[in-house]
Amino acid sequence: MDWGCSRKRKECDSGDCNECVEDDNGERESNAHCIYGFVSFFGEVVRRIKAIDGRACITKEVRKEIGLEFKNLPPERKSEYISQHYRGDKYVGSEAKFLTRCAPDKLAAVVAKLTEEQKEAVREMGLGKLIQLNCGRLKRKLCSWLVERIDTCNYTIELNGTKLELSRDSFSNVMGVSDGGMPIQLDGDKSRVAIYLDKFNATSSGINIKILSEFLRNCRQADEDFKVSFMLFTLCSVLCSPIGVHISSSFLFSVIDVDYIRKMNWATFCFDRLMQGIIRYKEEKLAYVGGCVLYLEILYFNSIVYGGIRRDRSICPVALWNGSEIKRLLKWIEKKGGYRSTKVKYC
Repeated sequence: MDWGCSRKRKECDSGDCNECVEDDNGERESNAHCIYGFVSFFGEVVRRIKAIDGRACITKEVRKEIGLEFKNLPPERKSEYISQHYRGDKYVGSEAKFLTRCAPDKLAAVVAKLTEEQKEAVREMGLGKLIQLNCGRLKRKLCSWLVERIDTCNYTIELNGTKLELSRDSFSNVMGVSDGGMPIQLDGDKSRVAIYLDKFNATSSGINIKILSEFLRNCRQADEDFKVSFMLFTLCSVLCSPIGVHISSSFLFSVIDVDYIRKMNWATFCFDRLMQGIIRYKEEKLAYVGGCVLYLEILYFNSIVYGGIRRDRSICPVALWNGSEIKRLLKWIEKKGGYRSTKVKYC
């Protein structure tokens, strides 16, 4: 390549990023920024896909889809890659960017529009506690602080000298989901789930979360389609949040028989996925944490020695901690000096 010539061209093959004028001194730098931008983005998306489905193939069609996704990124998001401030999966700087797809507010918004018949169907699926979820948006700064204090070898979290155990039993108690005795199945005969692969426009990346949300918004029946879509949406929005915008189609094998949904070992599976997500986040320096980060937030709230609330131990913590109570507690913590303050005690 002749680096000495001055010419104008598109920054990268993936689409209309920003056009750059190349001259004797600036061509190499701007072109490198451009190439790195797409390569960095491409690498992140591929890791995301592989995390969801280790056997996924990155075909020509998938590459085109990734290129289109990069092309359609908002300018400020795209600049994070092109300017090289975004290194693969983690921002360079004094403080790591903490991102998660765990979105309890989105699940609560869907639940708010369910009919009574649909809510009863959700209870029959074993998710009755989760339809009482009303904690608002995830407190990301708090969750980032909690994740950094987790000992992934001993499955404990250290809070100002107090160690809390992280376990599937704790997860079950806090999140209101249980183990029914049957292992989660993530593979099988694709013909069994073909109808839903087609219904949800599944791709090699999986099922887009927005498609599930839209499907539920328009669904007024409490039939099998509703149960399958609601379980998938609950998994991707709260219980087993992916690091991308797709949930693996392999989950269909565990929810296709709706009568068996409540019999699956969801507590163990979702807890294990969270711990795997935290380990990957720390070891691979990722920006996104996969899994039910909400569990850490609610466990934290429920472990504080705080006299402002009389806790009814008969109520599941995920249902107990609503938005107003959390707001009161956070104000109290702030008055005590913040999360790191030794004045905040834990039980």
